Order: sequence, then structure tokens, then C-alpha cells
Amino acid sequence: MLIDCARAMMNRPLDDLQEHYRRALREGDTAARYCSLSTVERGQPCSRTLVLREISAEGPLIFINDRSPKWSQLMSGKSELLLFWPSQMRQYRLRGDWRLLSHEQMSGHWQNKPEAAKLLDHYYRRLQAQSSELESERRLREGLAALREEFGGDIPFADNARGLRLHVNELEVWRAADDGLHPRQRYWQQDGQWHTQLLVP
Repeated sequence: MLIDCARAMMNRPLDDLQEHYRRALREGDTAARYCSLSTVERGQPCSRTLVLREISAEGPLIFINDRSPKWSQLMSGKSELLLFWPSQMRQYRLRGDWRLLSHEQMSGHWQNKPEAAKLLDHYYRRLQAQSSELESERRLREGLAALREEFGGDIPFADNARGLRLHVNELEVWRAADDGLHPRQRYWQQDGQWHTQLLVP
């Protein structure tokens, strides 16, 4: 039975990822709605927390804007996505290829973005790029208020808002264990088939 379960997991690691993601959401794990993205900037590692929009059969989805420094870093191809759910004491490290959502797909997701996120996308495009130096929080709020007044209740789609989905081809699963021998297992895809190996904790 244990061998059969391990073989099933080897053939569907992304299904397992989705199952545990849905479980974390059901359990009210606040970390299930966030992820950590690591990239390389001028030869140095660079990590930040992002909102995780969803995990589908196609992979995790994040939204960014193309004025952000992380946009060019992601386009360089060196990145890793980290998921950690304290309710399960389970961690996933994910690597793969980022694929851009089409304009039509992103327009559909736009309707579900919070008002503040929509306004910020316009702020990045028209006033200041994300991560640029801010004179004061008051200046930010004044700029957002002016945009809110201009748009009224219907904030149009900002063409710098991007959706990226990670098509995973490598992942590592870590689980906490009471005895300190935390199980780790690596999965990678080659020629359309998943392969796996245990790692020393």
C-alpha cells in the first residue's frame, strides 16, 4: 500500500500540491493566500512575499506589473516560488517556466482584483513605478485618491497589469516530523514523465 501511494504521488505531484493547497484554504491557513518569490538581482538573491492568486492544474498564478523590478528578473529565467502552510507544516519549492496570461485572460481576472490593487496598477503606470522612492505616504494616498475620483466606480483595465503562471517542472516537498527527521522529496519532469528521489533531511 505504501509503495502504491508513493508511485501514485510520483505520477501526480501537482495534483498533490493542489490537494494540500485546497486543504490549507479550508483550514483557514492565512499563508495559503501568499507565496515567496525569489529572483536574482545584479548577482544577489532577492526575495519578497506576493499574493498567490490560485493554484490550478496548470500551476500557481501571480499578478505583477511590468513596471516592477521583478518583471525583468522573472524574464531572465532564474526564480523559485516558495509555499509554506503552517497548518500542515508543509513546504513546497517550485521551479519551472513562467507563462504570460493573454490580454483576454488577464481582463477576466481584473474584475476580481481589489480596488486598491487596480488603482495601484494605474499609479505605477502614470505616477511612479513600483519600488521607486516615495516622498511620503500622504503623497501616495493623494495620488490614489485623484485616480479614484477620475475613474469613479468603474476602474478600467491597466495594460501594465500582468498575470504569470508557473508551469512547474521541478518541485521539492518538505514536511515537519516530530522526531526532527523532516521528510524531503524532489520531483522533476523529463520527457513528459515525472521522476522522484528522496533527499537527506
